[in-house]
Amino acid sequence: MALFNLFNSKQVVNSDVTPETDNNLQVVSDEKEAPVEEKKDEEKKIITITWGTGMPIDVIFNFIHKNFEEEGFQDALINQDVAYREIKENIICNDLNMLFKRIVLRYKNDIREVEIRIDNARKAYALSAAARLDSLKQTYEEHLSEIKEMQDLFAAEDPKMMTMIESYRRGFLKGITATTIEFFENK
Repeated sequence: MALFNLFNSKQVVNSDVTPETDNNLQVVSDEKEAPVEEKKDEEKKIITITWGTGMPIDVIFNFIHKNFEEEGFQDALINQDVAYREIKENIICNDLNMLFKRIVLRYKNDIREVEIRIDNARKAYALSAAARLDSLKQTYEEHLSEIKEMQDLFAAEDPKMMTMIESYRRGFLKGITATTIEFFENK
């Protein structure tokens, strides 16, 4: 029976054209079961697009480019105080700083594991495997240096690192405008 369950499992496909924040995966088969003939036609139409490297650094890029405009708009409908907006912006910045720390720790752990595998491969004279692992280690180190550069730019409030804050501000201002217009229309 487990064999049949394997074939009936849900298919996970990265089908968005824009990057999402978490893991870029969506469950495609949440709908009712379609007849077999229709499924075959649908499967031919699915286009899979993979964004970025597929490594932890993509999470940082996705967070930076996340659109907080709707969240800012909704917050402004609840509370129009500028101090509230600033607190929320600080929360977003703290979330990014924690994300930097988590991803750096992950890469450092991965580098340690790869170094152990490189040593084991060299001891076993598996030089091609050691070379591939060494290449992976270099990729991790490049990502770490990129993250360090991103942290420095974020600390300096470089505009390309502040897009999530700008989108939140834009939404917050739209929310304030909407409440003001509603106030005047109801007078």
